[in-house]
Amino acid sequence: MRNLAILTASAVLLVALGGRADAGKTCIVTATEALPKITGLVVKRSRTRPVSPAILATWRGQSKPIIVDVDVETAGDAQTFSYVCVMTQGSAFVQRTMN
Repeated sequence: MRNLAILTASAVLLVALGGRADAGKTCIVTATEALPKITGLVVKRSRTRPVSPAILATWRGQSKPIIVDVDVETAGDAQTFSYVCVMTQGSAFVQRTMN
C-alpha cells in the first residue's frame, strides 16, 4: 500500500513538471513567432524565467505568467526581445515587454 502511494505521488509530480516544461516550450515557440519580421533575423538562443515579484503582486490571472527571452542577431547586431507569456486553455498568449 505504501509503495502504491509513493508511486502515485511520483506520477503526479512528473506530470506537473512535464506540464511546466511543455508550457515553457509552447511559450518559446509563440514568442519566436511574434518576433518582428526582419530580413536576416536569426534566433541565437531562447530561455524562460519567472516574472518579477512586482508583476506577480498585481497579477489577477489564474495562470502564473513567465518571461521568455529570445536572443536574436541581424547583420551583426545582437538584441534580446522579452515577452510575458501566459498559458490559457492550452494556448500561449505573449506580449512584448520593454526591459
